[in-house]
Amino acid sequence: MTQINTRAAHSAAVARMSDLSTRLDAVQSQIASGRRVTMPADDPVAFTRAAVLTRLQSAADASQRSIDAGNRRLSATDIALESVTNLVQRGRELALAGSNGTLSPENRAIIATEVRELAAAFAILADARSSDGDRLFGGAAGAGPAYAADVNGIIQWQGAGQAPAVRLGDTSVASGIEGPAAFGTTDPSTGENDLFASFSGLAKALVEPDEDLRRAGLDASIEGFDGHVTRLADSRAIVGARLARLQSEGEQLARTGVANAADLSRLQDTDLTEAIPRLQRLLLVLQAAQASFARTSSLSLWEALR
Repeated sequence: MTQINTRAAHSAAVARMSDLSTRLDAVQSQIASGRRVTMPADDPVAFTRAAVLTRLQSAADASQRSIDAGNRRLSATDIALESVTNLVQRGRELALAGSNGTLSPENRAIIATEVRELAAAFAILADARSSDGDRLFGGAAGAGPAYAADVNGIIQWQGAGQAPAVRLGDTSVASGIEGPAAFGTTDPSTGENDLFASFSGLAKALVEPDEDLRRAGLDASIEGFDGHVTRLADSRAIVGARLARLQSEGEQLARTGVANAADLSRLQDTDLTEAIPRLQRLLLVLQAAQASFARTSSLSLWEALR
């Protein structure tokens, strides 16, 4: 019976020290890695909640990347529209200058040359690309040119559909504006011209030798450029509203991300103010258990009988 009790006590002591060593190693690992929960066995409830938060944050990160891409495209679009507006305003000024009846044909030819330069600059902006390589004003068909000349040499919009949309929950925000919406369309039945045709018409009117035809052409150009200024202002307002919406959503996602990170930290990270004292207590208990086991194991029968 004594032998059985001794063996049982010895096994119990060994099991106790083994358990203390395991717990000590676990706390040391938590302190070294900074993580309290790395697997379900560490804390099933915390591990499950952390997994949910991690999935939510992954989805939020994907949304933020989409918003960032939309912001870049819309910002580039706004810059391009601002530059086009400056060209249009200069074109209107030149149309007014060309209306001066005292100008010589040579002077009007010089103005027409500047108008053609404005048109060339506009053509570059109308076909501008975003940082992702897509045409800003090409709608959904962003890979190809936004504008190109047809078989008759008339520049036509080559895009299709609407600009890529950024999903925001149950809604979406277009990340750009299509060329026809910003620069107009040419419709002979209504007399409306897109901006390409307006620049071309102004240059043609300036060199028209017939005074009546020249006057009519310049008056039409001034009216047309007034319409383009209004359309471009409206387009920039739309782009600005979309930018504001994306920026607001991005700020909301950032706040949510901070909250998720704080929750994940509370669930997963090691609290050093609690872990270090716990490590010290376990170490003291283990040392005491080892010392007690050593003393008990060294006792001889003679010492027991004394």
